[in-house]
Amino acid sequence: MPRYPYEQVDDPDLARCPVVGLEVDSSGHRSDWHCHRRAQLLYMAAGSVTLYFAERICQLTPLQAAWLPAGVPHRTVLHGRFAYRSLYFAPEAFSDLAQVARVVEVNPLLRELILRMTGWAADLELEDRHRTLLRALFEELAAAPEQAASLPLPRDPRALRVAEALLAQPAEGRGIEAWGHEVGASGRTLARLFGDETGLSFARWRTQARLFEARRRLAEGRSVTEVAHALGYASDSAFIAMYRRVCGQSPGRALRGAD
Repeated sequence: MPRYPYEQVDDPDLARCPVVGLEVDSSGHRSDWHCHRRAQLLYMAAGSVTLYFAERICQLTPLQAAWLPAGVPHRTVLHGRFAYRSLYFAPEAFSDLAQVARVVEVNPLLRELILRMTGWAADLELEDRHRTLLRALFEELAAAPEQAASLPLPRDPRALRVAEALLAQPAEGRGIEAWGHEVGASGRTLARLFGDETGLSFARWRTQARLFEARRRLAEGRSVTEVAHALGYASDSAFIAMYRRVCGQSPGRALRGAD
């Protein structure tokens, strides 16, 4: 399909072709909660997106893609300038579509297949050459390493309020007792809720939230110094140490890998 401003995107669920793609080059978009009748493969050729599900969020950079089975409720926040590429698959035409949402690493072949198919017309009649490319895409997708780029959300309204505040302001350094006072719970109660409902301690969850924001800013081309300052770290070295500890590589190496 052609490239659109985001406000003019057609509904992929209404397309005649069993696989249809969207190409959107724009900036700063937030969607409401929604779901698709078709399964979706979402890839960011540039920029980053935060995907919200009922109990977790995922962050995608240009090295990753998200598979969303049909009917999965979600909303998206696309950050800054972005190039959004998405494929939608009609379940009745593809019998073996994965039924679990996942984030995967995108290798060069998978990337090129996605980019090629997003240009297909919505009324395309599939021929053998198209089916050959589809088989290759599904094989690459099945073999793609899964990425642990998700963050669980607490269900309790008080803990969820804290989580959403930290996602909005990741540099916020208040301790758990101060947060408890703000939302009407003791620090001990909040600590228990985060542990029971996310599997992470409050401190670990906050570190992961900061890492989400770091990945987004790095994907936008911000410098390590800018990112460290925005996230409230006292120095570049403190931020780099956190990033290396959690991700297994420095943010500089991650930046080079995304180019």
